[in-house]
Amino acid sequence: MKKISRKEFFLKTGAALSSLGLISGRYREDKKQEPELRPLGNTGIQVTPLCFGASRTNDERLINYAIDKGINFLDTGRSYANGNNERLVGKAIRGRRERIVIQSKMHLYPDELDYKGKGRRGFNEIKKVLEDRIAESLQALKTDYIDIMLFHSAKDEFYTFHEAVLEFYSEQKQKGTIRAHGFSSHDFSLGLLKRNNKDHFYDVVMHAFNHRGGFTHSLSDWSAEWDQDVLIRELDKAAGMGKGIVAMKTCSGGPYSFNGKSNGDYRQAVDWVINHPFIHSAAVAMSNYNEVNAYTG
Repeated sequence: MKKISRKEFFLKTGAALSSLGLISGRYREDKKQEPELRPLGNTGIQVTPLCFGASRTNDERLINYAIDKGINFLDTGRSYANGNNERLVGKAIRGRRERIVIQSKMHLYPDELDYKGKGRRGFNEIKKVLEDRIAESLQALKTDYIDIMLFHSAKDEFYTFHEAVLEFYSEQKQKGTIRAHGFSSHDFSLGLLKRNNKDHFYDVVMHAFNHRGGFTHSLSDWSAEWDQDVLIRELDKAAGMGKGIVAMKTCSGGPYSFNGKSNGDYRQAVDWVINHPFIHSAAVAMSNYNEVNAYTG
């Protein structure tokens, strides 16, 4: 039997699945028209393979349209639009909260910390900042719990794995304020991902992943690259240990074509990401109805 490479496997299976419309949370061809759901690691949370990134819209109707198209997973953040993005999501999900999985994020800015996380005062200061921030998120979202709360744009081990941060997330999970905790990161040395694969604390990892192995940010033009083989190995390891894996920057690698002959498009780029078995959901920032239709139609 002839062996095929990893690349050939994803080209062949991805093209087949994409043509069937089964990858990105599109409706199944049955009478109930129920969207595909995947377990987000061992969190007990079920999500659609396509996650609606709400950061680029201020239209409540667009969020509801995406939900009506079968997406149950919404991504927002405390810092997006100075908190207004969380408020928008909160308005959009009124009357349908139990059907929706909300993922939000909280920054911890070193410049706002007088004691820089050092000693007991530094410990208490971090806890206070995070407690104030999650209270603001709950109020903005008009909910008494958040499904997933991430440590936003984690950069270094000192703060990401600081005892005060870990204690805060553990307490919030025990109280039921959050169902799962995690971190989002642009750490392309992959040190934080490797650390979590060793320490096993965070339930969810949100990491850049696309076919190119790099990206240029569409708004700020800053670019980055990573070792794709190492990232795939570490994400696969994390998923194997029950961590939920959410991909971001899924379109930032540019259009993709499964057959390699056409110019490709962004839907196939997202499908390439979702087709990897260790990816539970791919976040895509959508700003208009055409984009929602392109990824869900």
